[in-house]
Amino acid sequence: MVRDSGTLWPRSQFSKVDVLSWALLRSALKPGEVLNIIPVDFKSENATIPRLPVEILELVLKYVDELDPKYLLVNKTFYWLYLPLIYNKPKLDSHNFHMFVESISKPKNKVGQLVKTLDLSMIIQSGKNSYVSKVLRRCSENLEVFIAPQTSFGYAPLISLRGCKNIKVLDLGLVSETVNLSELFHAIQNLKRLTRLSFPRSSISCNEECDESYWPPNLWHLRLSGGISEKFLSDSIFPSTITRLEFAHCPLITEFAMYKMLLKYGENLTHLSVQYPMPGLKDNSLDFLFTYCPNLIFLQVFVDYCSKFLFSEDLLPKLSGRERPLKTLWIESSGGLGQSSKIHPDDLTIALMEDRLPCLKNVRVTSKLGWDEQNDDVVDLAALLDDNGGGLYVNYT
Repeated sequence: MVRDSGTLWPRSQFSKVDVLSWALLRSALKPGEVLNIIPVDFKSENATIPRLPVEILELVLKYVDELDPKYLLVNKTFYWLYLPLIYNKPKLDSHNFHMFVESISKPKNKVGQLVKTLDLSMIIQSGKNSYVSKVLRRCSENLEVFIAPQTSFGYAPLISLRGCKNIKVLDLGLVSETVNLSELFHAIQNLKRLTRLSFPRSSISCNEECDESYWPPNLWHLRLSGGISEKFLSDSIFPSTITRLEFAHCPLITEFAMYKMLLKYGENLTHLSVQYPMPGLKDNSLDFLFTYCPNLIFLQVFVDYCSKFLFSEDLLPKLSGRERPLKTLWIESSGGLGQSSKIHPDDLTIALMEDRLPCLKNVRVTSKLGWDEQNDDVVDLAALLDDNGGGLYVNYT
């Protein structure tokens, strides 16, 4: 054990302290009472500033809201404690991205191993494939979350992605460059810890069927986007581990393909989101969702693709032997003409009063629906939700 040359806090012969004892002392304090851990000799004129143990410093630094690289210059202890915090989730944009690439690319520099979350969503023009590929290689050892840039994600980054064995979240939703789906599946095939996957929004030419061997074994959150075909959606074998499913920007998908998939996997889903635009869907295509997905806890729909019959007695019947578990409902709208009148507050109020949605607590509706907060029908719905321990929220964004 190394002897510390400075005054310790609390006073101790060594730089280690019994953290448990001090925690118990702190928990025994009365309200308003302060634990005096300042050494007596600290009050003398010649006293030096007490030095906190490394363990305490590490805990304190974890609660710092704004990370500032200037603290790396305090001393060696601060440097080695603060460096992992700086590189754990670096804040990158087009201004500092090149410096970040240079920093982690220096010979014998292993700071890339400290990166666990790599968010390149703010990188636009500077996100070249070569840079993204290099960053992925340098950060591959401990990388857990990766959000791809808004421009390029070509073959080279896909190759580098194979080395990110510990990655849990892969978000390609912002990528505007066309990505080959077969190459993407080959890149993620051996990522055993991957749990969340978001497809690129750009067109992906895919007509092949995918069996379970294409998917990571622990995937539970899947966001489908881009040019996936009806054949891919209806005939592929998806992992039964998926409990959260999102559809967004899928121009080739029709309600036939969607319901063919939900017929096989809808009972596994607890969270479902169908976002705008989905031009292959009709104005009432989502009315049958509860029939195929009886175990939903969260649902997000656009009135562009559903009507009041979504909550009707025929399409939202009571479940035999148990309550329908839906707790949170988001109703969105593109703002198009005629969309605001498709769903009325009474449609939900009746479903709640008839116990067809007994667990529903929180309803969020867009302001584009034009629901007046002072209207009696809206007030009645809000009161019912309040009785269930939730509320009605209007989203103005």
